[in-house]
Amino acid sequence: MRGFGPRVTRVFAVVTILLGACAQQVPVMRPPPPALITKIQLPEPSPEREPEWIDLMADVEGDRMLPVLSGEIERIDCKSGIEDLHARMAVEARGGQIASFAYYSKWRPRTCSLEMKRDDPETKWRLTPDGATRVQTPHGLFLIRVEADAYVFEFQDVERGRFCGMDGHTNGTMRIKRRSAVPECTVAGLLDRDDDPAPLRDPAGHGVLAAGKQPFRAGVSGENAE
Repeated sequence: MRGFGPRVTRVFAVVTILLGACAQQVPVMRPPPPALITKIQLPEPSPEREPEWIDLMADVEGDRMLPVLSGEIERIDCKSGIEDLHARMAVEARGGQIASFAYYSKWRPRTCSLEMKRDDPETKWRLTPDGATRVQTPHGLFLIRVEADAYVFEFQDVERGRFCGMDGHTNGTMRIKRRSAVPECTVAGLLDRDDDPAPLRDPAGHGVLAAGKQPFRAGVSGENAE
């Protein structure tokens, strides 16, 4: 046992040194002086703006009252497309002015149906500065242009939810040929699919958000069918 004396002493010495090192405090990390820190200026949050409500039945500057209907009566009923995908329009005009129109379209199994009459007090028919007829409704806008050989109907953001029972809006044109032995019409855009979200409305249902193009609620007849 005597031979182990110095060796044991050295082991104890090493252990003592290691324990002393472990006992030392871990150095504390201190932040650099403020002068060395680059401050990042975050932008102030902009205040939320209230959505602007648009009255789709409001008067449009430059529009005028339409002249009184008079003259020869003209009736046209035409269809464009195939049985499961088509658009149909029936119009009545007097002296080259549209008095009423009824539109029907089919995307099997969905259908759209609407009817507009000039004497309907809940729609607004006006003459635009360029000579077109503007038909304003709470659910969409129609522009009617009269050409020598055709009536051209332009649909602007017409609610499919109101007239078709589906999401989205109808935009496009339908051209109906005049004075033709066989009814003839063509469409552009009216039969396209549209998955836009439904419009946001005010609680009373009289207007739409400026951010979304949407529209109606008046006495315009329309039925959905499947």
